[in-house]
Amino acid sequence: MPKRRPLSKPGLDRSPHVARIAAAVAVCATLAQMAPARAADVAPADLQAATRSLGFVDALQNRSTIFIGVVYGPGVRDGKNSAAQTAGTLAAMRGPGSSTIRANAVTVAELGPNAQHFDALYLMPGLAANGAQIADAVRRLHIVSISSDPACLDARCCVLMVQAGSGVNIVLDTALSAAAGVEFSSVFTMMVKRR
Repeated sequence: MPKRRPLSKPGLDRSPHVARIAAAVAVCATLAQMAPARAADVAPADLQAATRSLGFVDALQNRSTIFIGVVYGPGVRDGKNSAAQTAGTLAAMRGPGSSTIRANAVTVAELGPNAQHFDALYLMPGLAANGAQIADAVRRLHIVSISSDPACLDARCCVLMVQAGSGVNIVLDTALSAAAGVEFSSVFTMMVKRR
C-alpha cells in the first residue's frame, strides 16, 4: 500500500489560501445581492387554490370560459418566461364548475386603457413596486386580482392573496374588492380572512 503524503508541508503558512477563499466568498455574496430580481416559480397548488377561489366571484359563476391575465413586472429577470409557464399551467387546469381557463402573460404596461379583456389577473411575485398601476387597472376593469405573494396585500394591488401550503390561506382586501365592484358569495367571505 503506498504511503500517503501529508496535504501540507510542516511550517507552510496557509493564511494566503484562507484569505483568497474568504475574498472569493465575499465577491460571490456581493454579486448575488446585486443580481436583478428573478421571477419566482408559482406552486401549482397555489394556482389550483386561486382558480377554485374564482368560482366564488359572483360575476364569474356559470361562465364557460374564464380569461386570466398573468401579470409580470418589467424589472424581473425571467419574468416573461415564468409568467408564460404559469399561464400554461393555468390553461391546463379545470376552472371552477365546468368552465375552462384561457391565460396569457402580460406586462404591467399592457394593463393600460387599451388592455385586452380579462376576467381576472394573476399577479406574479415581485410586483409590489407596481401596486398603484395594477390597483388602478383592477378598479378600472372591475376584475379580481389574485396572487400568492403576501407583498401584494401591502401594495394594495391584489383583491385575493391565496397560498396553499399545509393549508389554504386566503386573505381578501375588502377595500380593493369594493372599489373594483367585485362581489363574492357570502359563504366565501365568511371563510376567508379580511383586510
